Order: sequence, then structure tokens, then C-alpha cells
Amino acid sequence: MPAVPDTDAMRPTHLSDLVTVGTLDARSAALLWLLLEGGVPIVVVGPADREARSSVGVALLSADPTRPGVLLDADEEAITTARLAALLRGGAGVGITLAANDLERVLERLAAAGLPEDAVRRLGVVVIVEDTVRGARCRVVHYLRPTERDAQGHLQRRPPAVLAAWDERQDTCEDYAWGITPELADRIDRSQADLEGRQADRARFLTAVADGDDYAERVATFLSTEPPRVPAPRHDPAKPSPFSGGLTDSDAHP
Repeated sequence: MPAVPDTDAMRPTHLSDLVTVGTLDARSAALLWLLLEGGVPIVVVGPADREARSSVGVALLSADPTRPGVLLDADEEAITTARLAALLRGGAGVGITLAANDLERVLERLAAAGLPEDAVRRLGVVVIVEDTVRGARCRVVHYLRPTERDAQGHLQRRPPAVLAAWDERQDTCEDYAWGITPELADRIDRSQADLEGRQADRARFLTAVADGDDYAERVATFLSTEPPRVPAPRHDPAKPSPFSGGLTDSDAHP
């Protein structure tokens, strides 16, 4: 019988650690880095214990150590739209952790906490973390689509999409984000080509970089060599939304 690894000794502290210990693959980690950088919050949940969820959340928010990150524990404190919007407007990377085994339960718990549906939809990414004999694994990474308006002004509430899913036999993540790359690029105001190029570059960086005292400096050096961001192409203006606030304003790129 194979020995069970000491998972406590494998707790990640930086985004590269998630790749090193196999919690998340490099491409998915790079994509979440870009989404966080673009102001998309991340919710970390799952059957893993609180310490494991929090550790993954902190590692995700530490993608760029020079950028502030705030991880809120919904099991311990109230999560309000006002607080979330203030953090996002302040430029912080925002994460939420709570005990919930699947996406349906996540949505139920956030609604019960008083967040309106349109605010929940702006929370972006839901990462479901599971403890295994190999350590923590991101079993499924979901993407929540914001409320949108079509060209005729009708409200559209599309179902969530899957960005990645863990293959237990291969102990790796299957990438499904490619199917909605244009949508993700619009969300963070990058062209599709720019998003794909930066994702590939950052995936290679995360695979190669080793954690250490100079981790922050190596990230800063790497980011200083990136080409300037190429904005998403302009679309027809969105119809006015009946909602207001940092989490409920309609997307600039419907």
C-alpha cells in the first residue's frame, strides 16, 4: 500500500506551489492569475478542510506578491456587496472561502448570506478543492457568468461554465477554458490573442519558477518583461442596467 504523503508539509504559499504539488495545472493557474489581475474574484470551496481551502485561496491571491489580496471567510464573517465592491474598487485581489461541497450549495449559501443573484454572478470563479492521498486537488474550476443584456436589451443569465476539471487517473487537470476564451478576454479587457499569449507565458513561468526568498522579485522581473496589455475590441454600448454598484454594474463588454 503506497505511503500517504504529509499533506500538511505540502501546503502552498504561492501560486507556483499549487503547480509544483499538483493542486492545479500550470495553464489553469496562469488563467486564474490573469482573471484575478483583471478584477475577477475567486471563491474557494469544497470538501477539503478549512485549512486546505484557505491555503489554496492564499496561494491564488499571492500570484503577484506586490498586489494586495484579501481572503474572506464566509463561515466566520458577513460577506456584503458593499464590502466586496469597496475591495475591488481599491484594486485588491478578492477571494472568499466557505464550506460547500459543490457549486449548487455555494450559490445557495451565498444567496442565504444576502447577496443578490446578480452580485453572486459577478464573483467570477468557484474553485472546488478536495483533499486526496496525493494532497489537495482542484476538482473543478467553475466560471460564473455575469448578468448581461443582449442587443435588444433583454436580460441574459447564462449558466456557469467549467474552466478545468481534475482527472483522477492521470492526476492532472483537463482544460475546458478554451471554449470561452473570447468571453474571458472580454471580461478582463484583453484581446483574445493577448489573453492566450499571456496565459501561455505565465504557465511556463509558473512551471519553471521555484519558491524561495526571491519569489516576489522573480515575479516582478517576469511581469516587467511582458508586452503591454492589448485591450479587448470595442463593442456596441451595453444597454443601461437597473442595478448599480461595483459587483452589479453591467459588463463594459457585453
